[in-house]
Amino acid sequence: MTRKPDRKKKEDWSLFDAEGAYADSIFKSALGDTDGCIAALAQALVFKPDYAPALLTMGTVQYQLGNPEEGASLFSKLLLAPDDAGDLWEIFDKAGDFLIQEKLYAEGLALFQSAVKKFPERSVLYQGLACCAAHQGVFDQAIDASRMALQLDPDRQTLTSDLGWTLFLAGRLDEAEEVLQKAVAMDYSDELARENLRICKEALQKQRQPLKKKAKKRKGKSADQGELPEKP
Repeated sequence: MTRKPDRKKKEDWSLFDAEGAYADSIFKSALGDTDGCIAALAQALVFKPDYAPALLTMGTVQYQLGNPEEGASLFSKLLLAPDDAGDLWEIFDKAGDFLIQEKLYAEGLALFQSAVKKFPERSVLYQGLACCAAHQGVFDQAIDASRMALQLDPDRQTLTSDLGWTLFLAGRLDEAEEVLQKAVAMDYSDELARENLRICKEALQKQRQPLKKKAKKRKGKSADQGELPEKP
């Protein structure tokens, strides 16, 4: 009677081989052997098609080689990748950061939307989602994501600053000023937060100036209308 192969052992060997090929790709990349690096990454995915580190690296390589469809396909496979090392959420974050750096905000938005469903407790994923949504002009979603990130990590000053700037971009200047003031109070050394607050205050001042002028005109007109004509 022929014994069936132990599936668990086979999966373990596949992971072991994939990790070895991936390590080889890093070594060849350090030597400047681009072709060898890509070949090693491809071999890692032969051993284990859902090996997340190789999917991430090969995906970025394909984007950089001008093959965005292949790159997007590799990134999408991260959704089915097992969380062998417990760091899959970080791999999603790195993939999203790469898309943001490449200004591929629509693709980044789709990736982060999937990522927060898979890892709803990770604030950095909501931060990435907010960034991409804001760049796409989907401000309601960007604000919701920023608020969720801050809810998960309320002591992170950068998340407070991000929410304030997202509110500013959405045209909600009064709310933006309040949140940015809080961000500056949390860390006055944050130059970006201080600059964003300055920009917000200037925008609010410009917004209020026409209202003041209209109010003065209305007041002056009322006074004119209220004056009695002089007697001859």
